[in-house]
This record gives sequence, C-alpha cells and structure tokens, in this order.
Amino acid sequence: MQVGHRVQVPFGPRSVAGYVIELLEHDPGVDNLKSLAAMDPEPLLLAHQIALAQRVAEHYWAPLIEVLRAMVPPRIRTGRSSGAGPSLRQRRHSQLLRYCRPVAAAMAGPELTKAQAAAVVLARQQPAVLLHGVTGGGKTEVYMAAAEPVLAEGGTVLVLVPEISLTPQLVERFSRRLGVPMAILHSHLTELERAQQWWRVRRREVKLVIGSRSAVFAPLADLGLIVVDEEGAGAYKQDRTPRYEAGWVAQELARLAGAHILLGSATPKVETYARTRSGELALAELRDRVRGQPAPIQLVDMRENAGEASRGPLSRPLVEAVTQTLEAGEQAILFLNRRGLSTFVLCRDCGAAVECPNCSVSLVHHPELGGLCCHYCGAQAPLPALCPACGSRQIKALGLGTQRLQTMVTKLWPRARVLRLDSDIAKGPDAYWDVYQRFAQGEADVLVGTQLVARGLDLEAVTAVGVVDADQPLHFPDYRSAEAAFGMVTQVAGRAGRGQRPARVIVQTSNPDHYSMRLAQAHDYRAFFEAEMPSRRMFNFPPAADLAVVTHSGADSEQIAAGARVVAESFRVALALEGADDILVAGPSPAAIHRLRGEYRWQITIRGRGLERLRHLVPRVRGWSCDVDPVA
Repeated sequence: MQVGHRVQVPFGPRSVAGYVIELLEHDPGVDNLKSLAAMDPEPLLLAHQIALAQRVAEHYWAPLIEVLRAMVPPRIRTGRSSGAGPSLRQRRHSQLLRYCRPVAAAMAGPELTKAQAAAVVLARQQPAVLLHGVTGGGKTEVYMAAAEPVLAEGGTVLVLVPEISLTPQLVERFSRRLGVPMAILHSHLTELERAQQWWRVRRREVKLVIGSRSAVFAPLADLGLIVVDEEGAGAYKQDRTPRYEAGWVAQELARLAGAHILLGSATPKVETYARTRSGELALAELRDRVRGQPAPIQLVDMRENAGEASRGPLSRPLVEAVTQTLEAGEQAILFLNRRGLSTFVLCRDCGAAVECPNCSVSLVHHPELGGLCCHYCGAQAPLPALCPACGSRQIKALGLGTQRLQTMVTKLWPRARVLRLDSDIAKGPDAYWDVYQRFAQGEADVLVGTQLVARGLDLEAVTAVGVVDADQPLHFPDYRSAEAAFGMVTQVAGRAGRGQRPARVIVQTSNPDHYSMRLAQAHDYRAFFEAEMPSRRMFNFPPAADLAVVTHSGADSEQIAAGARVVAESFRVALALEGADDILVAGPSPAAIHRLRGEYRWQITIRGRGLERLRHLVPRVRGWSCDVDPVA
C-alpha cells in the first residue's frame, strides 16, 4: 500500500471508496479496526497530488474527499474503466486527439527576439515568472522554447489554457514544434476519451499535457515546467465544489513538485501583477508584436448614436469600418458577449419581464429551441402572446444577442458570408475547430461571437474588429468590473492587426471617459494597474485582502436567511474572542441572483487575511457552500 492508493472501506452494510493520504509508522490505538474490502493494484494518485489536494482543500474551504475526486476522471472514479486502453470501442474521436501521436521529427522554431530570449532565460532561472506581453507579442514561442530544455532533460510539461476554444491552435503548434507524445485533457472529450488520456499520463506514456482547468490535476510525474496561458481569464475558476482557481492551484503544484511555472497574459489579474511588485513573481515583458502593429482603437460614444435608429445597435463608424473591410476583401470580427436572439422579453404596458420560474433572471429568446430559455438552469418556455403579469398584448423580445446580431449583419451586408461562434454553436467536441477552420480558410467574411472569439485567434486577414457593447462588464456588481472591461476590450482588440495590412478596432461604449476604456484604448496595462489599485486598497479588496463568500441556499427564503444570520454571528463572535480586527464580516444579504434553480440564496462576505481560521464554523451539510477568491 502506498500514499495515493484508492481503497474500498467497509462502512456498515456497504463499502465506500477512499484514498490513502498518509501511512502511519505507529499503532493509532483505535479498537475494532476493520480490514480493507479492496484496493487498486496501483496508486491512482501521486504523492505530490495528495499534498496538493490537502492545500486546495485548506485554501478553498472544501472537503478533502471532494478535491481528491476532482483529480480523477468520472469514468475511472466510478470504476467503469481500470485501464481505458485503446482497444475499447467508441463512436467517434475528437479531431484534437490525432495530435497526441508524436511526429517523426520536431520542427525548428524561429529565431527569438531579444525580449523573447530574455523571457526564456528568466523562466529557466526563476521558479515563478509572469510573462506580460502584448497581444501578438509571441508568448506561445516563449512557452515552447522554455519547454524544450525541460523535455530534453527527461522532465514533463503541463500547459493550461482557459477555454476549450483555445486548444486546437495551441495543440497543433506544440505538437509540430516539440514532437513528443502528448495527452489532451478537457471536458469536451467523451468520458472514455478522458479516461484514456488520463491513463496515458498516469502510466508515464506522455511527456506533455495540454488541457483546460481540470488538467491541473493530471498525474504527471517528473514535472519540470507548468505554463498557464492567459492566466487572467475567468474560465480558470471552477463554479462548483471544490471551487478552485486553476492558476492558484498550478502555482501550488509547481512548489510541491519542484517545477518552474510560467504565467502568461496580455491582461493578467491585478492580484498576479501585484505579486511582481512584491517580488513573489519575476516579471518578463514582451512590449512589441512579433509581426504587425496593435490596431488603433476608436471609442464611439453610443449616447450620441441613440437617435440613429436605421443601424440599430451598430454605430456609423463601426458600419463604415466593416464596409471598408469587406470591400477590400478582408475579414471582420464582431464581438458581443451575449448569446441568443434577444436578452429579455418585456411588456411595454406594465414593464414586467418574463422571468425564469426557477431563477431570478429574465428568460432569453432562442427561436432554435422553440421559445425562451434560462441560461442558468436550462428551463424552457414558449414565447407568450400575452403578458403573464397584466395580460397585455404589448409584449416583445428586446435586447441584443449574437443570434440577432448575426441576422442584422446579413441584412446590412447581404453579400457577406457570416459565421457565428458562441456556446449555442460550439456544443460538439470539434464545433469550435470547424468554425475556426472555415473562417481561417476564408470561407466567411464576418465572424460574430462571444468570448470564444476574444482570445487565441491569430488571423492576418482580420483588419476590423468591433466591440458592440463594451459596457456590459461595467454594469455587473463586482469589484473586478473595471478589470473585466479593460481585459475584454484589450483581448478582443488583439485579434486585429496581426498582419501587415492596416487594421482598426471600434469599441462602442456609453462610458468613453471611464479609465478602463481610456487605458485599453492606449494599450497601457501598467497605467490601468496603477489606476485600479487605490480603490482595491480603499475598500479592502484583493490583492489588499483575501475574499470569501459563504452561501446558504434552500427552498424557504426566510429560513435560509435566519440560518445565514446565525453563521455570520458565529464568525463575528469567534473574531471578537480572538481580538481580531483584520477580518470584516458583511451580511448576510441576498445573492445577486437571489433565486437560482428553485432555491433562494443568502450570502456572507468575508474580507481580510487568514480567512482559513473561520472555515470550521461553516456547517458541513447540504445547502452551504464556500467560494474563496470568487469570480462573478
């Protein structure tokens, strides 16, 4: 028996699965110990993974067993696949998996710029490095150049990407450049594919793993380098227990495994960049593009466009930019981070919106589903002919989603070939890849999409980019709203100007004087960081303090509120007994979405340092959840 073994433990009339986390050298002095019912022939998890699980459980206030389960794919966790060998049959294979086979010879890389070469040297010398580079600055080449010596010395490499959508281009480039056996781990694979890939990693058949958030738990031995691409992306945050953030976990993994870590982004988290100021992270910068130039960004004040109804939500400058691009035989991208035909259905007489019966949100119009749909719980309803509140016939679908925007684009430019890329389109394992390939090969002129088009696309023919509604993040009740707006504009704008042809970016906003917009227009992250930090310090938000949100949910709102008040008071009493004044407990208060999936939610917000000392006061029963370092 070893640390990491999965065992079956007698528990009354049945047995339950558990994991060996420690081997004692002395008798624990417990009477009536039972023998194990069964044990796997080999450990599922490595010793450093057990240590990592304990750190994750401690930091994120999560049960250790939930973290251990998250480290093992579902098919293996439930015992349906002990080896998941290639002889197992299935209906289809993801196109990405063809890159898992090593090529005959690795492809030589281009000569690095001075800035890239310096970044590689720093990544070799320092255990943890933030690679802050402009979009198109050549970060991927730095990743691959940093990986080469690690692989040559017999080590393994883990590369994390925030979105499944970013995987195809990255996988292809790493495969051709490094030429080593690799595994791919992400949620769009079938359960069998994930099990097969996981076992290849565990059996030490691969040297390189590329994957999304959960790949941080891959059982890689001899780990030498971890790369976290686009480290500032919110997609690295898990939205259910254990609510970990993969970038934080990756840094703990590097420390425990003795590996180097390279975090890369044009828009790193404010907390991450602050750590370069404190000396916790070394900083490497790529200030210039490898090819092309950052496209100039024009801010269009939509308050001045309100009366121009003929073009609807598209301003004159944006229409002109797209028209000129199409006339030149080039491509355009229009970004709108809302999917669906319309964002809500409203009664013009009483002002009531049609809401989800289970959640405190408006239903979204999706004609392909035959009516309305909730983006949170999936509930569907027909489009009503009468207002459910007052019976009026003056009920209409309003707002703008990517589906309606696509329809508008085809009407404005009837000769243009238009593709759409959002989560409604990219449902299959290779849907994103198919749309990307068609657009990259010139089969479409305009690409309309959500955040799936904001990162990763590197296409020289794209010379016009439009951000249809840049204000959306600013309206969200979150302390990171300015950071989200700055990052969104910067990343979307980065899709233009990748080649030698002149390009332009049109950003539509009703807040053109907001510092997030002005500094995104100037391509100046450092100035944004300096402008953002005073409010973080003033209101005691990260990185000035740690943040946790404890949520109590259930069917009875008053009962849930009362339970939340009891726990909030227990926090305050415990802190008072300690004489601690470094932690602030706020609430409870209704969550931003008060009712979700049929349950009411009340939240307690905690800010300060050393929040872990309150974790034992949270009831370990259904209806309670903890979110440390929350991302709205």
